[in-house]
Amino acid sequence: MFGGNSNWRGPVWMPVNAMIIRALLNFYLYYGDNFKIECPTGSGKMMNLFEVAKEIADRLTRIFLRDDRGRRPVYGGTEKFQSDPHWRDYLLFYEYFHGDNGAGLGASHQTGWTGIVAKSIQLFGLLDATRALEGGKQAVFEKGT
Repeated sequence: MFGGNSNWRGPVWMPVNAMIIRALLNFYLYYGDNFKIECPTGSGKMMNLFEVAKEIADRLTRIFLRDDRGRRPVYGGTEKFQSDPHWRDYLLFYEYFHGDNGAGLGASHQTGWTGIVAKSIQLFGLLDATRALEGGKQAVFEKGT
């Protein structure tokens, strides 16, 4: 319908996930630990909304991390980026990602919105559920003790 290499397609988009994570954290501040949902769906595992937000952030982060075989999902089957010592440590931030295997798709220079994964690592590195409830939104901006 759009022809060529059109934008706004693909199953995994960082900006949409960032908005979902933010919404889940805002709802967590309202509902607290008592409101839980099944995550992932069909697993039988119940999580509060902070835990669900962190689960999504962790899944997004794992797109860029090496697995147990030393391969990064972001590079899919592109062998040069997976194993070449001159390329394997340079991360590309793709436009969107394959929903099943995490391979980067579309443009490979989306540091604006795909780079948001770095902010998510920082956020969950500084903030835990208890601190979020105690300090509210301001807890994200204060240094931990």
